[in-house]
Amino acid sequence: MPAATSSETWDAAWTLTMRSHRKRLTDNISDSYPTTDRLKKSGVMEVETGGKEIQEDLMYGLGSSEWFDGFDVLSTQATDGITAAFFQFRYNAVPVVISDTEDDESRKSGSVKLITAKAKQSMTKSFDTINASLHTSQSGKSMLGFQDICAESTGTTLGGISQTTNTWWDNKRTDFNGSGYTSFLTKDGDQYEGVIAMNTVWNNCAEGNDKPNLIICSHTHYGNYELIFEGTGHTRFTGAGPGNLGVTGDVTYRGAPVVPDRDCVTDNMYFLNTKYLKLKVQAGRNFSKTPFQRPSNQLARAAFVVFGGQLVTNNRRRQGVLYDLA
Repeated sequence: MPAATSSETWDAAWTLTMRSHRKRLTDNISDSYPTTDRLKKSGVMEVETGGKEIQEDLMYGLGSSEWFDGFDVLSTQATDGITAAFFQFRYNAVPVVISDTEDDESRKSGSVKLITAKAKQSMTKSFDTINASLHTSQSGKSMLGFQDICAESTGTTLGGISQTTNTWWDNKRTDFNGSGYTSFLTKDGDQYEGVIAMNTVWNNCAEGNDKPNLIICSHTHYGNYELIFEGTGHTRFTGAGPGNLGVTGDVTYRGAPVVPDRDCVTDNMYFLNTKYLKLKVQAGRNFSKTPFQRPSNQLARAAFVVFGGQLVTNNRRRQGVLYDLA
């Protein structure tokens, strides 16, 4: 029997109401948002109540210290060494719009209510936008992203502080191609060039027990990292615990989860210390829905899914990026 075809052009209302189908709406367009999910699960998302800006107090210098004996004269010179970075809140809104006629026509028994479906559609778009913003650099009225926190070049200004005149306010970076490497999976003796470069960034970001606890990369290099451990002659990780490549476990590097995200720049890998990285969310703007309002000249209703927040750091030198990966 040939496949059945249909000649109608279906809009949202007809699609959800006029055909027999299950009570679910399946997303076929957006990417998932693993970075946002991971930040939420890791306690990186924090709610801020009020305020025009987000203030992060920073210490960049220490006072004098000297050994003495008897009646030695001690220095009383004051040391500044304390400042603050300021970050502006950024806002995003996604509309939820429905006409009265669409709402009436969607009230067929057994169907997904159009109002519910459109709300889910807008919420998904909001999450999709924020997740994508985390992997881009700030422009216009958008929020900061990892490309700002973990800049590929020196001399950037973040939170109102110029790295050019404040060398302590800089992230760590390694240029994969600029380091003479050719490919993530190329072997240098018994080691892979990709892992050698990862070692470099990790050690630059780490100091004692203060080290990266989250690595985010593209699916391309996540797959390359998997191949190193699942190649011929290597153990195949199939368990479900941390450090294994099983379905329910995290792929890890030195204990830090390696999270793939399709929004991540293909040739970048971020080494993050979430102790000093926060996604600040304004109270009442955590993907909240506004009440529906009616235009004065239309039989319709409109509302918004609203997010207000900013990605901030209070210690850039503990964040790193491996870029120009090949």
